[in-house]
Amino acid sequence: MNFNWHPDQRPPSIDRHSKAKLDVLRSYLCAYFDKLNVNPSREVFKIDLVDGFAGGGTFRDGEKTVSGTPLIMLEECEAAMERLNEDRAKPLRFDHKCYFIDKETAHTDHLRRVLKERNYVLDDDRIIVRNSLFEEEVEDVLSAIKHRQPLAGRAIFLLDQTGFSQVQLTNVAKILRELPAAEVILTFAADALYNHLSLTPEMIKMVAPLELTKSQLHELIQFKNGNAGRALAQRTLREHIRLVTGATYDTPFFIRPRESRRALWFLHLSKHPTARDVMVQVHWDIQNTFEHYGSGDFEMLGWDTLRDPGTIPLFNFTEMDQEKMRTQLLDTMPRELFSLASEEPVTVDAMRHGIANRTAARYSDLDSVLLRLFREGEIDILGANGKVRSPTLQRLRTVDRIVMSSQMRFDFGYSRNGST
Repeated sequence: MNFNWHPDQRPPSIDRHSKAKLDVLRSYLCAYFDKLNVNPSREVFKIDLVDGFAGGGTFRDGEKTVSGTPLIMLEECEAAMERLNEDRAKPLRFDHKCYFIDKETAHTDHLRRVLKERNYVLDDDRIIVRNSLFEEEVEDVLSAIKHRQPLAGRAIFLLDQTGFSQVQLTNVAKILRELPAAEVILTFAADALYNHLSLTPEMIKMVAPLELTKSQLHELIQFKNGNAGRALAQRTLREHIRLVTGATYDTPFFIRPRESRRALWFLHLSKHPTARDVMVQVHWDIQNTFEHYGSGDFEMLGWDTLRDPGTIPLFNFTEMDQEKMRTQLLDTMPRELFSLASEEPVTVDAMRHGIANRTAARYSDLDSVLLRLFREGEIDILGANGKVRSPTLQRLRTVDRIVMSSQMRFDFGYSRNGST
């Protein structure tokens, strides 16, 4: 949905799916800041936050005025600094800088007004507001971040576009390439793209920012018209986005507004396992905001079978879904481990990397399943000294190595319950 702000008017009314995105952004920033500052001796935490489609800063929710993404970024930085300093003997300095970019002059004028009303100082070393297209600012922003953070380059880019073609994927790739510690949160109207797939000149031009060639577009159309339909087209599109952007980890979850039933991806892209795990945890914490269709083990993320024949169960991130997911992982994990560790041991870290993009499981869920398999003798866990770790082992280390035990016998049709 397009929102319009004007500096002399009340902010627009917020809709359900936008409220969901704001809730997730706030929860993610809170969890992210806490996760990266567990060391009590840390003195400075540097972070750059970039909102490429910032809007006007506030919304109306009934009679209330609620914060938009720029204010949420500032509020969560302030809240984190206060929260993280509660029990520290040595204060933590929260060194954050925010870039708020929007192409509409009325939007940035409204945002400036809102920020000034809340006593924020604009265009200093802390807050930059720019009336421009994100793609015209990305080079300058990257240079500024690299100058301010020559080593870490820690940044979060929020690209809450309307539709699916306002963000050039090559710019996302540039962000992740030049700032290895950065991550990108991208809104992507997957249903809108799927519903308008065609080989018309207009469509070919429209998908150019996605780096989709005419032949790839033709392939997606064939998937759409085939038996697999939406599921296969969306899975292919997800893999394409990950390939073009160079993201190691991608977490695409669906926001489905009840009014339109058109799914939006809230797509988190990064190169760091910690960032991926924090985002997945947020989805578990905020139940009923995101949903998926599929089993709880592997190959569930990134497509939707709502309108396809043979719809499969809804996955809603509840306690019941967690238990079901762990049971399913227990049955299918040995086959995954066999593909990873059949020739030589694989570290826990490598195992996580190998399967993280295919499951809604947190690393704690994966570790729980590994420990169960270890205790049941289906795998061995080797420590740094090369010896099998104690059967009473409670916690895995990322450098621990997984070995297929000698008693495990299965082929590609193996399952714990004897099915093939």
